[in-house]
Amino acid sequence: MTFLYVFPHPDDECFGPGPAIVRQVSEGHDVHLLTLTRGGATKQRERLGLSVGEMGAVREREMRAVEAQLGLASLEVHDMPDGGLADIDPRDVEAPIRDRIRALRPAVVVTYAYHGNSLHPDHLVTHACVKRVYCETLGLAGAPRRLALFTLVEGEMAGAAAHLRGLPADTIGARVRYSPAERLVAEAALACYESYGPVIAAQDPLSVVDQSGVAFVLFGEPRPDPPFDDLSTGL
Repeated sequence: MTFLYVFPHPDDECFGPGPAIVRQVSEGHDVHLLTLTRGGATKQRERLGLSVGEMGAVREREMRAVEAQLGLASLEVHDMPDGGLADIDPRDVEAPIRDRIRALRPAVVVTYAYHGNSLHPDHLVTHACVKRVYCETLGLAGAPRRLALFTLVEGEMAGAAAHLRGLPADTIGARVRYSPAERLVAEAALACYESYGPVIAAQDPLSVVDQSGVAFVLFGEPRPDPPFDDLSTGL
């Protein structure tokens, strides 16, 4: 089965979803990643003394290492304005998403839940644009069969950074659990972001998904009870 993850920044795929990706790859699925910006505007560039362009180049190099570590089937990185997706025509954000869906014909598309887990404007725009493109494809031949929205879970966020948000447990449609070995691979992928070392050490992002697995809302579907253990279940 083919999965397409769509996120705005380098490291979004590793700050939580990583173990689910590792499991999907280990089970033989083709997992593709589309990233809309190179992430060059991060404040970490000031610590490193880099320009936006230089930091974007560093983060893209790190992302290529993540691609190999996770065993992704493909990685496509765009250079939209980091921190500025809300300021550009949303049709320009939707275009590469639409093109990638048409080219790959994924069964499952994955992006952030509506709150973006952190209320970051780029996360919110990405959610809205992916959802709109997905809805546009409904009923068409080769359309994705599921839109899965990565979220944290309220009541399961002990130790999470203060800016993070979750959704109630009774909204979760899938909890992708993973083995200790799969978590180790996800840790190695996260460690590829050497420029984000202090942030990773401070936030320990994988700890937030350890309690019950990586959680997803299944857009437009009745909530299964219990939640699915895999994003391919029922397709």
